[in-house]
Amino acid sequence: MYTPEVMKHFENPRNVGEIENPDGFGEVGNPICGDMMRITIRVKDGRIEDIKFKTLG
Repeated sequence: MYTPEVMKHFENPRNVGEIENPDGFGEVGNPICGDMMRITIRVKDGRIEDIKFKTLG
């Protein structure tokens, strides 16, 4: 049903979590169903050095 590449990402997701004291973050959500996503980033020398995401719902 799903390709091996999709299953690989599902079974071993990358960049999941939250960065402590991030340089920036963004949040988006749906108040009707309660879904929410938060992305945190760390920036160094004008480039994204690390990025993580967390989803709920």
